Parts: sequence; C-alpha cells; structure tokens
Amino acid sequence: MDAYSWVTPEGMLNDHYITSREQLYKGMNGRYVERFTVPTGESYIFKPLTNSAQHGRERWMYERVLSGLAQIYPQLIAASDLTIAPARSWMIYEDLGQLVHDSREATMLDAAVHMAAWHALPVTDWSELPRVGQKPPIRTMLDELQMHRQFTDELLSRLGMQLSAFDWDKISRFIFTAVEELPTVLCHGDLHPGNLAEVDGRLVVLDWEHAHLNTPLWDMYHLVDLSHPLFPRTVTPALRERVIDIYLDKLESLGVQIERDSFAGWYNAYAIVFSLWMLCLIDGDLRSEECVWPKEQLRNQWHETAATLEQCMKHMGEE
Repeated sequence: MDAYSWVTPEGMLNDHYITSREQLYKGMNGRYVERFTVPTGESYIFKPLTNSAQHGRERWMYERVLSGLAQIYPQLIAASDLTIAPARSWMIYEDLGQLVHDSREATMLDAAVHMAAWHALPVTDWSELPRVGQKPPIRTMLDELQMHRQFTDELLSRLGMQLSAFDWDKISRFIFTAVEELPTVLCHGDLHPGNLAEVDGRLVVLDWEHAHLNTPLWDMYHLVDLSHPLFPRTVTPALRERVIDIYLDKLESLGVQIERDSFAGWYNAYAIVFSLWMLCLIDGDLRSEECVWPKEQLRNQWHETAATLEQCMKHMGEE
C-alpha cells in the first residue's frame, strides 16, 4: 500500500487505511496537523495546508532549496498533486517522535550556525519567492508606530520607558540603512522556538511554509527575541550577543563579510521596532474576547517582549 492511499481525494486522512490518529496542532484555517499510524506499525505526520496564503511554498522549498542544506528538516514522504485545489492539498512527513521545543543556549547557537548557511545561499534563481513574511515589513511596522505615535508613547509610558524625537530619528536611520546595506537572503520566516527541536542530538527546523526573501535581521529576530504564547523563554543581553557573534563567525567562514558593530546597531533598532509592534498586537489580543490564546500566556508573552524592548533600548542608549 502506498502513501497516497492514506489520504482521501478530498485531502483528509483515510480512516479505512490507518489505525490511529492524534491531533498535534490547529492551523490558521482550522485544519489539524496530525500524527497517524498505518497497519504495518509505522507512524507519520500528516500536514494539510493550514494557511491558504502559503499554498505550495513548503513543497517548493523541499524541491528547490532544502536538499542543498544539511539534513535539518524532516523527510518528505509524499505530497498531493500540484494541480489539485489548495483546500485539498497535503504533505506527509517522517515522524520524528515527541519533539521537545526549547530555547536552550546550545539549541539557539546551533540554529544560528545553520541559519548563516541558508542566508549565504545565492537567491538569484528564486525570484518567485515573496519578499514579505507573515507579518508586515519592518519599515511598515515603523510607519505604523509613528503614525499612531500617541498610542505608542502611551504604551511605552505604561512600561516606564520613553523614546525621544532624537531616538526615533536614530532608529529610523538604522532601519533604513540596514535594509539598504544588508544582503537580501533566504529567510525561514517563522523561526520561533516551536519550529526548532533536537532529535537524537541533531537540530531539526520545521515548517518552512513562511520562507521568503528578506533582510537577515528578520530570521535573527525570530530566532532570538520573537516571543510566542506557547513557548516561553528568557533571553539575556549576553545570550543575544553570543548568538549574533556565532552567526557572523559562520557567515565569515562562508565568505560573507558583515561589519559587526553595524550589525549590532541595526539589530537593536530592528528589535525595538519589531518588539513595539508586537506589544501593540499583544495589547489588542489582551483586550479582545475572541482571542484564541489564554490571557495568562498572552501576559507572559507581553512581559517577554517588553524585556527585549528594554534591553535593546538600553543597548542603543549606550552606543
């Protein structure tokens, strides 16, 4: 029996040919990623399209990009025909077992080394990849924060912080310079702790459907400082510096030179803008009765993001 018999023509797991199924998580469109077992005893991961905007992206990454990297991804076993409707599309992966998603220093440093490797890949043949991730570009975030300056200032005041007009000018300058001077690279796009795991001593990077072309700061912020309600973590200035250093070391070994002090300054500005934008988003979620996340987890996410903001603002003030 081949893998295609495990899925119905409608793109659902076929209960006639599997012996058990377990829901792992629900996507944005309400469909579930599931672990399932077949009569011969093997288990696999079934992943339907969980976000319509990413139709075909992950399969494209497997076929065109990931085979050129170290094996830091689960093997693709089967996938639906490219001609079928997005709502019926699916992929089946090897089952790596119960994954532990953590943000230990060793995991983050390992991820930074691999991230440098995919950032060093030439992107000239990948023009079909979008240049925007699942959140707005950093300059759009900056524009939104400045457009709603009163709300932004009030939010900062609630945290016991403030940004002067001089600070905003400095941040804007850094953001624009970073976007202009840093190379455009392949970004994973959603490199939070839930998409990183260690399996038998090796790093695994999951869920490449948000891959796109962007500044390397996008992946760096997601790896180091993007908070997530389900995956709490604590990041210190020393850890942030170590991750950036090992990333730049690896890039240098691959022939990509980026001036370290400039990168650190650009990252601080980028993290300030991204964190402020995230705080506005979390603030809205906390006020909404329809938010899918439990309030306690959102409050933890708020405090983590505020800590990143405070650390990076302090670092910028020392420059």
